[in-house]
Amino acid sequence: MPFRYLPDIALADIAFEAVSGSVNGLFESSALALSDIMVDPKTVRQGTTRKVKISSDDLDTLLYDFLTEIIVLKDVDSLLFSEAKVRVTADHRSLEATMKGEPIDRERQVLRNDVKAVTMHMFGVRHDHDRWKATVVLDI
Repeated sequence: MPFRYLPDIALADIAFEAVSGSVNGLFESSALALSDIMVDPKTVRQGTTRKVKISSDDLDTLLYDFLTEIIVLKDVDSLLFSEAKVRVTADHRSLEATMKGEPIDRERQVLRNDVKAVTMHMFGVRHDHDRWKATVVLDI
């Protein structure tokens, strides 16, 4: 065979599980987990506020689209966030979020991973008794 796989050379994914007692808190925790993977949030000042409105077909897709929007804001506008306040509608099909952060500053911020995308692998939101949980795998 003219090639071989090198499974231990590159790790292209990071996974996290977010937990909260509310849907809003779950989205906020997920946003903070994503940000923490990209940058040390203690090094991100809150001088820029960005408001986001998203609508989707269901709660899983809404979270997926919300996290994807945060990655797009990083890639297109060079913005990183250290705070997110999220309000999901009662039907779980739309949200309004206010995020605080600032443009990327390679000299001052402690950058960690360049997240490329949210993946569908193992992705999901579930409600277990009084807790909301989300499992997210990110492509880096």
